Amino acid sequence: MNRHAATALMLAACSLSASADQPQKQTPDQRPNIVVIVTDDHSYQTLGTCEKDSPMPYPNFRKLADEGMVFDRSYCANSLCGPSRACIYTGRHSHMNGYLFNEHAAPFDGSQPTFPKMLQKAGYQTAIVGKWHLEAIPPGAKGDTSKYESDPTGFDYWEIFPGQGNYFNPDFITPGKDGKRVVKTEPGYATELVTQKSLKWLDQRDKNKPFMLVVGHKAPHRCWCPSIQNLGRAKQYADAIDPPANLEDDFADRPEFLKMTEQTLLNHFNVWSDEHLIKEVVPEDIQKMLSCPESKTLHTQYDWEMPEWVRMDPQQKEAWYNYHKARTVQLVKDIKNGKIKTQRDILLRRWRHYMEDYLGTVLSVDESIGQIMDYLKQNGLDRNTLVLYCGDQGFYMGEHGLYDKRWIFEESFRMPLIMRWPGHIRPGVRSSAMVQELDYAPTFCDVAGVNTKENMNTFQGRSLTPLFKTGEHQDFKNRSLYYAFYENPGEHNAPRHDGLRTDRYTLSYIWTSDEWMLFDNQKDPAQMHNVINKPEYAETVKELKALYGKLRKDYQVPEGFPGATGKLAVKPQWDCAPSRD
Repeated sequence: MNRHAATALMLAACSLSASADQPQKQTPDQRPNIVVIVTDDHSYQTLGTCEKDSPMPYPNFRKLADEGMVFDRSYCANSLCGPSRACIYTGRHSHMNGYLFNEHAAPFDGSQPTFPKMLQKAGYQTAIVGKWHLEAIPPGAKGDTSKYESDPTGFDYWEIFPGQGNYFNPDFITPGKDGKRVVKTEPGYATELVTQKSLKWLDQRDKNKPFMLVVGHKAPHRCWCPSIQNLGRAKQYADAIDPPANLEDDFADRPEFLKMTEQTLLNHFNVWSDEHLIKEVVPEDIQKMLSCPESKTLHTQYDWEMPEWVRMDPQQKEAWYNYHKARTVQLVKDIKNGKIKTQRDILLRRWRHYMEDYLGTVLSVDESIGQIMDYLKQNGLDRNTLVLYCGDQGFYMGEHGLYDKRWIFEESFRMPLIMRWPGHIRPGVRSSAMVQELDYAPTFCDVAGVNTKENMNTFQGRSLTPLFKTGEHQDFKNRSLYYAFYENPGEHNAPRHDGLRTDRYTLSYIWTSDEWMLFDNQKDPAQMHNVINKPEYAETVKELKALYGKLRKDYQVPEGFPGATGKLAVKPQWDCAPSRD
């Protein structure tokens, strides 16, 4: 052996000896991180990704869409906040995960399989901040409410709102050392606080592990409260846009039960807590003119019946009061000088107030998205992080004269969805594939490499990864989606109904009133004409009713669900392998 070879051999031996004595530097896990941003009641009509869905500029929504993929035909499975979230976490329909409606008889069963549990078990660090909303605390519940509570499972860290949460100076719940919940009031505005807490967790996490973070916003849920600094920022846009053509829908040529709904802007929108008028500056005769006699959502225990008022500090109250007082004074002035005379005039002004507050509330969400994306980029995480933005269902922006959600109509059934993952999801694409919130969980498991047969067989959705390249794929052609709504009796008196959405048609059976409805979305995108009994659709009706029966069987829907009346009890099930669509 020559001298150089011997020296090299000796150095190698020394190196091996040293490395054996010292701990090896851990290589960071290169599996993709996952950030799930979920808002409450964000309508696809105000998503903000292009001129078509942007009543006002939302630069961070626009940027996220330009860098990712927008799914133009994304749908929920149950258009209600809590049940929709249960579907997202489990990847299963409401009758399979057991959480049918808000204020359910029992809270969400956290023992069942969920995608956070699957990722956590596979070594992901997991967290949720903000809205959880899978409890079952009924209105007016007093004393010990622990039997109604549901703590997040599958999360290493959680800090959540109690129930619905508040916009101003909200409470947050964290687990205490003794296992009991710790509730703390935080000064500030909910959207901003959730963002700050989410970024703080990202800073303090274990940097050697991939992470999954759920950012749960309350916004833009009722009662549509913009932050103090965003008050009035949306007014010029709300004043400039045209109302929906069917704002004054009389519900003719559709099921009779629709006329019994209690979510119309004209008759059920609360002028104090929803429209934010200041009662004390409205003369009594004008109060009667403005009142919604059928409203059942009065908050008479609060000053001027504005539920967020009692959460505000003095400075917030002053700013909020002064802005809405000026708006109310202008309304009274316009009534007195004859600019507003009729019920139609009142409806139009009310709609503009609604749009101003709603769009202003979304502004803070847009700012939050910008802050989160900036953090990911500044910390070198943006290229290996899958970001999914979604609402929890759709929402009416005055279409059919309505606000809220619940119905299978397109405005509440369809929901926002944007996904971004550089190098994997083609940017700037708008996908027309039919997708559903049940698809998110299998998608996360797929990209995280935990797509075992055991995991994937619990889901009733399918992974969206085949759509990442172009937004279209053979597996998603001719796909039909199943929907069910259970909450009746309940707020807004929407009926129990289920149905399906195909590429062209929406078919639904209203169990509460034993009525069918069919919409040809190609010819009637506003869904103004029920064609269920039209002779020219007879063959289509026959085919769709057969498909409806098949979907119910494939998804293992119990006989008699969702039912017409009465209580429904169902235990979570997750043996879904035979029912994969």
